[in-house]
Amino acid sequence: MFFAAGCIEPAVTDKQSPRANAVRSSAIGYGTYEDVMHGIEQAIAPGPFILGDRFSAADVYLGSQLGWGLMMKTIDPRPVFSEYVARLAKRPAYARFMEKSKELETALKTRQGNV
Repeated sequence: MFFAAGCIEPAVTDKQSPRANAVRSSAIGYGTYEDVMHGIEQAIAPGPFILGDRFSAADVYLGSQLGWGLMMKTIDPRPVFSEYVARLAKRPAYARFMEKSKELETALKTRQGNV
């Protein structure tokens, strides 16, 4: 989970908005964007989850970051990333979450229409 927050987020941010003054990759805690993407790929490729057969909070956090990054095109689409996100989306809890999100969205739209 710390890798996701401490490496993925700054690597993606730096890729989207490069620093004006060049900084050696060895001086940055995560190295390079490519290093980070390669690290994620190595972590999830054996699958199905980060901890092998065991689903964990790390999958929730990493999966949400990868899903968002793929959707927003801030993370390069790699087959292993897409497969991982798709696998997570098939979990029953994810389906319940999406159903509840749609209910809340409908309620919000209804409420805004009545204001």
